[in-house]
Amino acid sequence: MYRRIGLSIVVCLFLCKCQKLILGNDPPASPVENFECLWKTIDERYSFFEYKNIDWNTVYLKYQPQVSNSLTDLQLNNILIEMLSELRDAHVNLVSPFRQWQYEGVFDKGNQNFNFELIKKHYLSTNYFVTGPLIHQLIDSNRIGYVRYADFSDEVTDNNLDFVIERFVDTKGIIIDLRDNGGGFVSGIMKISSRFTSERRHIYTSFVKDGAGHEDFTNANEVYIDPAAINFTKKVCVLTNRGCYSATSFFVLAMRNFPNVTIVGDTTGGGLGAPTSAELPNGWAYSFSASRTLSTEGENFEDGIPPDVQINLDSTDIHNGFDTIIEKAISIIEQAN
Repeated sequence: MYRRIGLSIVVCLFLCKCQKLILGNDPPASPVENFECLWKTIDERYSFFEYKNIDWNTVYLKYQPQVSNSLTDLQLNNILIEMLSELRDAHVNLVSPFRQWQYEGVFDKGNQNFNFELIKKHYLSTNYFVTGPLIHQLIDSNRIGYVRYADFSDEVTDNNLDFVIERFVDTKGIIIDLRDNGGGFVSGIMKISSRFTSERRHIYTSFVKDGAGHEDFTNANEVYIDPAAINFTKKVCVLTNRGCYSATSFFVLAMRNFPNVTIVGDTTGGGLGAPTSAELPNGWAYSFSASRTLSTEGENFEDGIPPDVQINLDSTDIHNGFDTIIEKAISIIEQAN
């Protein structure tokens, strides 16, 4: 399945006609020129060479001998995809008239840890609410609120959040299930997280790649969140798995700073480098990470944010109609009260 991984959070730091980097304003759109353009732009703009221990010069020596001006478009496309795959980054893509490709290897790690059919049957039943993009229900004998948010590309409004928070105001806690949420719009990060804090908090620090050197970044941009007028500050559990990527990881990175929040499940897929877009001389478009974001403690979780409580779905629990991760979250909330 072609996974949406939050390209809607693309920040267009630049839109580079790469031929200007090579031969001026009007170079031939040859395979060699396209290869050189792609390699050079990634070399100067990609943000995680040091973190991932990638020797981009060695990558060049590996793929450059395979490139000649006799290549067909498909042959060139295959070589460029193989080279981009060396970055191991799901924010990396290549779009041509005949093929849309994104790197998906980050999602192959670990268990899926999510079964929505199980949740619908044993937790949501038939009378659950759908409020905008939010699916929600009272569970645990109406003592806990469960909220499923599947896609940050489906924007949630203040009215949506007001209704859900007010519905669950008398519960012991809320479970926010983000498993398999591949990301989307950054606006949802602030809008939702502001509902779960009572005071202003530093949530992460971002740096934009702004020089040709692999570690040339701008000064730190510290990001803070302020509480919303209508919020919920009792116990909250956020459920994660490897399918949580991009904007979802940013949201988890923010929420882990709140003392009333516990992250439960598996490590996220990561994706904490906001992508930017560029174009090759032949018109093919591509994206890649051009920033990096660190936790408030200075940690780089580009490859995934670990949960506070690591737990996987158990096959016996599934057979008996239980979601192991939801049950753990229920236990955490019950014990907090």
